[in-house]
Amino acid sequence: ICCKLLGWSVAPSVEHPPSRRASAVNSFSARNVSEETVPYDVDALWEVLTDAKTLQKLTPLVHRITPDGDRWLWEMTSVPVLNQKFKPVFTALMDFDPKKGISYSHDPARSDELVAVDGIYTLTPVDGGTHLSIDIDITARLPFPKIMGPAVRAAMTVVMTQMGNGFARNLDKHLR
Repeated sequence: ICCKLLGWSVAPSVEHPPSRRASAVNSFSARNVSEETVPYDVDALWEVLTDAKTLQKLTPLVHRITPDGDRWLWEMTSVPVLNQKFKPVFTALMDFDPKKGISYSHDPARSDELVAVDGIYTLTPVDGGTHLSIDIDITARLPFPKIMGPAVRAAMTVVMTQMGNGFARNLDKHLR
């Protein structure tokens, strides 16, 4: 029964031929909202968050970020989701509000990309540092059946959390 629910079959000709199984993708989304007051001034944070080379160095699982004006192409390393690994590539339209915030949204001209990322970083100066809030929403078209949605979203959330924690550690080392 489990194999049938997942769209798998012992004999390829049963219900879902291999070609159909291999091409079926569904959309899954995960969101991460976090905030923290960090002991760095807005200028230092702004410099990091707007420099693609530094950002790619500090963010786990990011292979390369290629800016082209307000369009930034993000290429990830191998990202684990359940029993598979993916190398997502996505284009974000970046909108910079100097030293206040960065909003980004998936480039609608890139409907061929299997991953879309939308979000906002907000920087607020406070005594002793900056209050940084982050809201990231990721939608990925992945080759998993819809019934696996809760497990896929949980895996996506774990990856996002690990990336965020790794970025925070690397940012702290970079700015100290």
